[in-house]
Order: sequence, then C-alpha cells, then structure tokens
Amino acid sequence: MKTTHASSLEDAAVQLAKATGAEPAEIRQRLYAELRARNANRGLGYLSYAGILPLDLPEGTRIVVLPDIHVPAHDKLAMWAIKAFLKDYQPHILIFIGDVADVFALSRWARPPRVVANQQAELDETRRLVDSLIKVSNCLHVFYIMGNHEDRMLRYLTDPAAGLANIVDFSTREPILNFHGLMGYKPGDPVTFIYDMAERGGFGGAILINGDLELHHGHIVRPHPGVSPRADADESGRSTATGHTHRVGMTVRQTTNGELRAVELGHLVDVRHPFVAYANLSNNWHPAIGAGKVVGGKVHLQPLPIKQVLVNGRPKMALTFAGKVYRTPDR
Repeated sequence: MKTTHASSLEDAAVQLAKATGAEPAEIRQRLYAELRARNANRGLGYLSYAGILPLDLPEGTRIVVLPDIHVPAHDKLAMWAIKAFLKDYQPHILIFIGDVADVFALSRWARPPRVVANQQAELDETRRLVDSLIKVSNCLHVFYIMGNHEDRMLRYLTDPAAGLANIVDFSTREPILNFHGLMGYKPGDPVTFIYDMAERGGFGGAILINGDLELHHGHIVRPHPGVSPRADADESGRSTATGHTHRVGMTVRQTTNGELRAVELGHLVDVRHPFVAYANLSNNWHPAIGAGKVVGGKVHLQPLPIKQVLVNGRPKMALTFAGKVYRTPDR
C-alpha cells in the first residue's frame, strides 16, 4: 500500500479505513504504533520515570488532564459527568496530574473524630477508579504524575525508619514501597508513573509535550486563580499546566522568547468529605479538568470548569465542551 502522510491522527484513521477497510480497533492499534515509534525507548516505554519525561505527540492527538482527585474524598457526582465526557471525547492520552490518591491514613494532619482510615482500602479504591477511567476513555496510554499526597507513604517512613524507606527491590532496583507497585501496576501496562529525580512524589516529576508544554503537579502557591502557574511558567521559562492549588485559571502572554501559557486545572474533591476538612471558601477552590489537542505541533489545552446545577430540584454536576453538556445522570 502506498504510504501517505496524515496531518492528524484523525486523518490517518480515515485514510487507513478507506485504503484497507480495517476495523476501528485495528486502526487504533496502528495509531498506537505511530505514538510508540515517535517515543522509542522513552515516553510510552516506561512503567516509572524519574524527572521530566519528553513526550512526542503527533498532530491531532487528543489529551485530557485530571487534577487532584484525592480518592476516596473525590466528588462522585462530578466523576459521573467526567466519565460521560471521556466516553464521548475518547482522548488518546489521559494524564493524572498528581494527588489522585489522598493517602489520608498516613497523613500527619490531625484526624477528625470518628473518621476511619484504611490505607489498603484507599489504594484499592484508587486503583478501581483509575482503571474505570482508562476503560471509559479508551485511551492509548496513561501518565500518572506523582503528587505530594502520594509521597505521604515515603514521608511516613522517613522520620522513624529512614533506613527502611530507602531499601530497593533486588531485581528492579526501585524503592521497595514504590507507589506504582503498591497500586499493582506492572511493566507492560499502559501506565507510566512520573516521579522526581529522587524517585519521590511531590513537585519534581513532569511531562514535556513536544518541547512546548510542561505538565507537573505544581510547587508554587499564590492566593488568586491563575497566578500560581504563571509564577511557575516564569520560573521555568516554558508554558506550564499544574494542579495542586485546587484553583482554576489561565493566562497567556507574549515574552521575548515567544508565547507563554499558564494553566491551573482545579480539583475533583468533595469539599464536604472529612478527609479535606481544611477546605473553605476563601481558598478559591473550583472543580475542573483540562482538555486539549495537538495542533500545529503544540498542545492547545483549556480548563473545563465543572459546576453544580439543579435538575428537577436535585443537585447535579455538569461541564460543557464543544457545545455539548455532560452531567450527572438522572438515577
């Protein structure tokens, strides 16, 4: 068959369908092969990675970024709306930008009275939610950037038992209590966990897409929406998308080095949950996700705020994208 040069993944799918009559699943596998070829020996080839991972995404690649879920303190109503969106949008790449798990059982914060915490139960529920989001989105690969909450496990050991915290597995040479291992993921699974250079969670691990947009959990906190990632972008000198602050904001400006974008992606927490008793209105928290597409070699990423609405007098969570509304179902 004559080789053609597609301008996007969608164009490639159309061309392959016309030329071969292949089923969608086969076309998807060929697109996955293109992604793997562009990221040989990196990107999609790791179960875990320490540092800033360069990722080369073809034109037209769709991505969705999910910030600060804090399982099991996540907003279940918002998650229904998100799953409806993912099922329709079908992103090729799904990115968790930190604090997917709350790890409340190992927190140093004072525990509210009568609140029961079980770390194994938290891990199990986090794994179930991540797997369900992978399934409903039909994504090709997942990147799980570690947050400061995932790092609670290592911090929990560091003070009383630093020697144990630094023990590595004999065969893999990874920390024996690494988070991806505790989550049960193995080499070959379509998931890559991103740690910092010290193989810790928190603020150092990142993805750099097409040398243009860096996504990491975030380490700078400012009091107003949009200001934290802007300060982060100023520090790094590149366009940045972050979580961590639980706020939503976006700035775009021209610098001597070109356009600099800064995106703050909100959170997916149930603020009434006892695990996040520190939540209050003055924090400017707002639920949201990020959705984007590679156009002209760059990721065009936008925050999608999630809002509470009333349907027949009952509260629902809803988000809008491309003229469509996705919300909690009537059940």
